[in-house]
Amino acid sequence: MDGSGQAYVTGITLSLDFPTLQAFQPAFGGVGHFEIGDAFVTKFTALGALAYSTYLGGSGGDEGYGIAVDGSGQAYVTGITTSFDFPTLQASQPALRGFKNAFMTKFTALGALASSTYLGGSHEDRGFGIAVDGSGQAYVTGTTFSGDFPTLQASQPAPGGGTGMRS
Repeated sequence: MDGSGQAYVTGITLSLDFPTLQAFQPAFGGVGHFEIGDAFVTKFTALGALAYSTYLGGSGGDEGYGIAVDGSGQAYVTGITTSFDFPTLQASQPALRGFKNAFMTKFTALGALASSTYLGGSHEDRGFGIAVDGSGQAYVTGTTFSGDFPTLQASQPAPGGGTGMRS
Protein backbone atom coordinates (compact mmCIF):
# COMPACT_ATOMS: atom_id res chain seq x y z
CA MET A 1 0.00 0.00 0.00
CA ASP A 2 1.27 3.48 -0.76
CA GLY A 3 0.91 6.68 1.26
CA SER A 4 -2.43 7.56 -0.35
CA GLY A 5 -4.04 4.20 0.44
CA GLN A 6 -3.67 2.62 -3.00
CA ALA A 7 -2.98 -1.14 -2.92
CA TYR A 8 -0.69 -3.13 -5.22
CA VAL A 9 -0.87 -6.87 -5.89
CA THR A 10 1.21 -9.36 -7.88
CA GLY A 11 0.86 -13.07 -8.40
CA ILE A 12 0.22 -15.69 -11.05
CA THR A 13 -2.85 -16.27 -13.17
CA LEU A 14 -3.84 -19.04 -15.54
CA SER A 15 -6.90 -17.07 -16.62
CA LEU A 16 -7.33 -15.95 -20.21
CA ASP A 17 -9.90 -13.37 -19.07
CA PHE A 18 -8.05 -11.84 -16.11
CA PRO A 19 -9.38 -8.28 -15.61
CA THR A 20 -7.06 -5.79 -17.28
CA LEU A 21 -7.23 -2.00 -17.37
CA GLN A 22 -4.72 0.37 -18.95
CA ALA A 23 -2.65 -2.78 -19.39
CA PHE A 24 0.95 -2.78 -20.51
CA GLN A 25 0.27 -6.37 -21.65
CA PRO A 26 -3.48 -6.82 -22.24
CA ALA A 27 -3.40 -10.46 -23.39
CA PHE A 28 -2.30 -13.68 -21.71
CA GLY A 29 1.10 -14.73 -22.99
CA GLY A 30 1.57 -18.06 -21.20
CA VAL A 31 1.07 -21.49 -22.62
CA GLY A 32 -2.43 -21.78 -21.17
CA HIS A 33 -2.29 -25.10 -19.39
CA PHE A 34 -2.06 -26.14 -15.75
CA GLU A 35 0.72 -24.40 -13.81
CA ILE A 36 2.14 -22.39 -16.73
CA GLY A 37 0.67 -18.94 -16.41
CA ASP A 38 1.52 -15.28 -16.47
CA ALA A 39 2.43 -12.97 -13.66
CA PHE A 40 0.05 -10.08 -13.12
CA VAL A 41 0.38 -6.64 -11.57
CA THR A 42 -2.71 -4.83 -10.33
CA LYS A 43 -3.12 -1.45 -8.65
CA PHE A 44 -6.30 -0.53 -6.75
CA THR A 45 -7.37 3.00 -5.85
CA ALA A 46 -7.95 3.89 -2.20
CA LEU A 47 -11.66 3.23 -2.87
CA GLY A 48 -10.99 -0.28 -4.22
CA ALA A 49 -11.45 0.37 -7.95
CA LEU A 50 -8.91 -0.84 -10.50
CA ALA A 51 -6.35 1.85 -11.34
CA TYR A 52 -4.46 -0.47 -13.71
CA SER A 53 -4.14 -4.21 -14.16
CA THR A 54 -1.86 -6.08 -16.54
CA TYR A 55 -0.46 -9.45 -17.40
CA LEU A 56 3.34 -9.67 -17.19
CA GLY A 57 5.17 -12.42 -19.00
CA GLY A 58 6.19 -14.18 -22.14
CA SER A 59 5.41 -17.53 -23.73
CA GLY A 60 6.74 -19.60 -20.80
CA GLY A 61 5.81 -19.66 -17.15
CA ASP A 62 5.91 -16.38 -15.23
CA GLU A 63 5.14 -15.86 -11.54
CA GLY A 64 5.04 -12.64 -9.52
CA TYR A 65 6.07 -13.07 -5.86
CA GLY A 66 7.09 -9.70 -4.48
CA ILE A 67 5.96 -6.12 -4.96
CA ALA A 68 7.09 -2.82 -3.44
CA VAL A 69 6.10 0.79 -4.10
CA ASP A 70 8.19 3.96 -3.95
CA GLY A 71 7.06 7.40 -2.80
CA SER A 72 5.98 8.31 -6.35
CA GLY A 73 3.63 5.32 -6.70
CA GLN A 74 5.93 3.33 -8.97
CA ALA A 75 5.60 -0.43 -8.50
CA TYR A 76 8.64 -2.74 -8.42
CA VAL A 77 7.91 -6.44 -8.99
CA THR A 78 10.03 -9.57 -8.70
CA GLY A 79 9.37 -13.21 -9.43
CA ILE A 80 10.34 -16.13 -11.63
CA THR A 81 10.27 -16.58 -15.40
CA THR A 82 11.00 -19.38 -17.83
CA SER A 83 10.10 -17.15 -20.79
CA PHE A 84 12.84 -16.45 -23.32
CA ASP A 85 10.65 -13.55 -24.51
CA PHE A 86 9.86 -11.96 -21.14
CA PRO A 87 9.39 -8.19 -21.69
CA THR A 88 12.60 -6.27 -20.99
CA LEU A 89 13.39 -2.56 -21.09
CA GLN A 90 16.65 -0.88 -20.04
CA ALA A 91 17.73 -4.36 -18.93
CA SER A 92 21.00 -5.04 -17.18
CA GLN A 93 20.46 -8.68 -18.25
CA PRO A 94 18.38 -8.72 -21.47
CA ALA A 95 18.26 -12.51 -21.97
CA LEU A 96 17.22 -15.61 -20.04
CA ARG A 97 20.42 -17.39 -18.97
CA GLY A 98 19.07 -20.54 -17.33
CA PHE A 99 15.94 -22.63 -17.13
CA LYS A 100 14.44 -20.19 -14.62
CA ASN A 101 15.66 -16.69 -13.87
CA ALA A 102 14.40 -14.10 -11.46
CA PHE A 103 13.09 -10.85 -12.91
CA MET A 104 12.76 -7.28 -11.67
CA THR A 105 10.21 -5.06 -13.39
CA LYS A 106 9.31 -1.45 -12.61
CA PHE A 107 6.01 0.22 -13.58
CA THR A 108 5.26 3.93 -13.52
CA ALA A 109 2.45 5.19 -11.29
CA LEU A 110 0.13 4.97 -14.31
CA GLY A 111 1.09 1.37 -15.15
CA ALA A 112 3.51 1.91 -18.03
CA LEU A 113 6.63 -0.23 -18.19
CA ALA A 114 9.59 1.79 -16.86
CA SER A 115 12.26 -0.94 -16.80
CA SER A 116 12.48 -4.72 -16.75
CA THR A 117 15.35 -7.19 -16.54
CA TYR A 118 16.15 -10.83 -16.01
CA LEU A 119 18.34 -11.64 -13.01
CA GLY A 120 20.15 -14.95 -12.88
CA GLY A 121 22.76 -17.40 -13.99
CA SER A 122 22.80 -20.54 -16.07
CA HIS A 123 20.72 -22.75 -13.79
CA GLU A 124 17.74 -21.66 -11.68
CA ASP A 125 17.16 -18.42 -9.79
CA ARG A 126 14.07 -17.12 -8.02
CA GLY A 127 13.07 -13.65 -6.84
CA PHE A 128 10.76 -13.79 -3.82
CA GLY A 129 10.92 -10.40 -2.14
CA ILE A 130 11.65 -6.82 -3.13
CA ALA A 131 12.07 -3.51 -1.31
CA VAL A 132 12.75 0.00 -2.56
CA ASP A 133 14.47 2.82 -0.70
CA GLY A 134 13.80 6.57 -0.75
CA SER A 135 16.21 7.00 -3.67
CA GLY A 136 14.35 4.50 -5.84
CA GLN A 137 16.97 1.76 -5.48
CA ALA A 138 15.42 -1.73 -5.57
CA TYR A 139 16.64 -4.67 -3.47
CA VAL A 140 15.68 -8.20 -4.53
CA THR A 141 15.95 -11.31 -2.38
CA GLY A 142 15.49 -14.91 -3.37
CA THR A 143 17.38 -18.13 -4.05
CA THR A 144 19.91 -19.23 -6.63
CA PHE A 145 21.09 -22.58 -7.88
CA SER A 146 23.50 -20.92 -10.33
CA GLY A 147 27.22 -20.97 -9.65
CA ASP A 148 27.52 -18.07 -12.10
CA PHE A 149 24.84 -15.83 -10.57
CA PRO A 150 25.77 -12.22 -11.46
CA THR A 151 27.45 -10.43 -8.57
CA LEU A 152 29.02 -7.01 -8.17
CA GLN A 153 30.97 -5.85 -5.12
CA ALA A 154 29.72 -8.98 -3.35
CA SER A 155 30.73 -9.91 0.17
CA GLN A 156 30.29 -13.54 -0.99
CA PRO A 157 30.95 -13.68 -4.76
CA ALA A 158 30.63 -17.48 -5.07
CA PRO A 159 28.08 -19.95 -3.74
CA GLY A 160 28.97 -21.55 -0.43
CA GLY A 161 27.28 -24.85 -1.26
CA GLY A 162 28.94 -25.43 -4.62
CA THR A 163 27.63 -25.04 -8.15
CA GLY A 164 23.99 -26.02 -8.47
CA MET A 165 23.38 -25.81 -4.74
CA ARG A 166 21.41 -23.21 -2.85
CA SER A 167 23.52 -20.37 -1.61
